[in-house]
Amino acid sequence: MPTPVTGASGIPRRRRSLRRASAVSAIVASGALVLSGCAASGDGGDAAKDVVNVVTPAQPSTLDPQISTESIMGEITGSIYETLVVTDENLVPQPMLAESFERSDDGLEYTFVLREGVKFHDGSELTASDVVDSMNRWTRVSIAADGAFDGSEWTEVDDYTVKLTVPTASFLHLLYLSDIGTSYPAIMPSEVIEEFGDEPVQDIVGTGPYTLKEWDADQRIVIEKWDDYQSVDAPSSGRAGAKDAVLNEVVFSFVPDAATRTMGMQSGQYDVTPELPFDGLTQFQEDPNLVLGTYTIGPINLVYSDRAGGPFENVVNRQAVNTALDRDPIMLASVGSEELYDLVHHNMTEPQQAIWDTEVGKAEFNAADTAAAKALLAEGGYAGEPVTLLVTRDYTEAYNAAVVVAEQLKGIGVDVKLEALEWASYFDKYKEGRDEWDLTIIPQGTVTDPTQTVGFLPNRAGYYDTPELHDLLARFRAAPTQDDATLIFDEMQQYIETYRPLTRLGDAHNVYAASKDLELPVFNSHFVWWNASWK
Repeated sequence: MPTPVTGASGIPRRRRSLRRASAVSAIVASGALVLSGCAASGDGGDAAKDVVNVVTPAQPSTLDPQISTESIMGEITGSIYETLVVTDENLVPQPMLAESFERSDDGLEYTFVLREGVKFHDGSELTASDVVDSMNRWTRVSIAADGAFDGSEWTEVDDYTVKLTVPTASFLHLLYLSDIGTSYPAIMPSEVIEEFGDEPVQDIVGTGPYTLKEWDADQRIVIEKWDDYQSVDAPSSGRAGAKDAVLNEVVFSFVPDAATRTMGMQSGQYDVTPELPFDGLTQFQEDPNLVLGTYTIGPINLVYSDRAGGPFENVVNRQAVNTALDRDPIMLASVGSEELYDLVHHNMTEPQQAIWDTEVGKAEFNAADTAAAKALLAEGGYAGEPVTLLVTRDYTEAYNAAVVVAEQLKGIGVDVKLEALEWASYFDKYKEGRDEWDLTIIPQGTVTDPTQTVGFLPNRAGYYDTPELHDLLARFRAAPTQDDATLIFDEMQQYIETYRPLTRLGDAHNVYAASKDLELPVFNSHFVWWNASWK
């Protein structure tokens, strides 16, 4: 999904135009990107229906916002669910379902006073019990909450007041509570939580300006404007303030085939796509009916399976692969242009380097030393056994990178077999079938802080459960301020360099397209559908 003009850290992100500035007006307004093209054609197209048709490669495996780590889930549900607090255009936490909130002087207690009269889509009123049940569930099931909220407790003070108690003060608490993307702290009715417990919820009920109208598996999801939505009475800013939905429906169609998506965009069947195929960009660049732009997807990472007995159980073999790979040809194949990738040696992205940067590992990054790599493989005892490189065809930047990685690894004597799956099967095997693959290349979104990256995520490939890691994460999460946390980043990157749970390939930039007749704001990695409209 598209990335905001300012990232989770508040650092302005570089954006690139693929067409003349007069043809693509990507306007930075109040901290959000607005897609705004040439003068409207006047025929209205889908404007008459107040419908926008979006085409994307893959559907989410679940719409449970507290559990899912898929960016497409956040794109769809960000207009359905709401949270206690959100970030404004300056990435400052602001009340949403909360009317107000305060933090105690010692940072161990947060009190949230709820807005009264807020309704769920099923007609029931939001009360403190819904918030307490939702937030206690989130702390149990969300990968984002893991660690930072360990030992925390949400309690009901009265019908419209809730309290969060934490064992240790941390800069992360409000940051995570206001971060809406994946595994986010959505509020849902207590009845839904009672029915589904900690399993993925099937009853999608929120308080947002849109409701789930339809989910046709493998085909499309439709969200529909909710006429009874109670908006905040404040100027719209980022995700904060008023949400005045204009579009009646947003239709998300799932089309894995890039050529079919391309034809659909050019014919006007679809109005928006967050991802154009890299090998077909030229045919879009002079299309007078579309506006194009680029956005940072996030890291393209090579991740090692932790399966027992596999060749990459030995860190020396992981270091061998890291030493061998030549990133530039990999990333050039991935995205098709030097203008569409960055090489970054650490776990965070290039636009975040003002606060997340380190010299650790920089000198050794991108060595592309095949002789040294072969020596390390010999030291690590690799005996030529077959290695499975898992990838999905649904995201071309990952698949194209995997093809080149496989060839480079064959050049140092690794017997690589490429296994390409459609997204749902791939993601299931990535999470649950780590004994069935050895390497994988996965595109990942930009995240808020280093603990959300590979190597620091429990129950994911690359997580090596050591006392050193527990101590490192505990100290990072206990940092009272952002500045304090930044100082620990050197140690976190040294951990990555030592244990090598992943190999950073590069940061990829996708190309999106939208109808020139559509006003479509983008903020904090997602389209802002409640402020979108046809001209």
